[in-house]
Amino acid sequence: MKLIPYLNFEGNTEEVMNTYAKIFNGQLHDISRFGDTNPNMPEEEKNRIMHARLTFGDNMLMFSDSMHGHVVNFGNSISLSLGMTDEAESHSVFNQLADGGQITVPMAKQFWGAIFGMVIDKYGIQWMINCEAGS
Repeated sequence: MKLIPYLNFEGNTEEVMNTYAKIFNGQLHDISRFGDTNPNMPEEEKNRIMHARLTFGDNMLMFSDSMHGHVVNFGNSISLSLGMTDEAESHSVFNQLADGGQITVPMAKQFWGAIFGMVIDKYGIQWMINCEAGS
């Protein structure tokens, strides 16, 4: 069994998944658009992402745009947490996720020995970066 986060956005999924692919040096797969299955839908919806996968290392994120008119609600009940072992890479990922977003906990050595930080990226996704390299 493996838990795979599935992220939904309101029409900017293509930008989000390409940004994350760059940050995590990942590969995008299985990109399908709403117009692929229904050519009769309104033009403004045809190019929206119906489903896509991003793989990086042993990880996977899945993505979709909401249907036009459906609101995506972002909250603070879920964070995506990255466990890392390379300090330089953890700072790089953190800084890229923070670009245009909001740092809620700056990257710093913590009482448990790891380097840790929290950020809400420019897409509204909360991230926690924990790097054991400094332990």
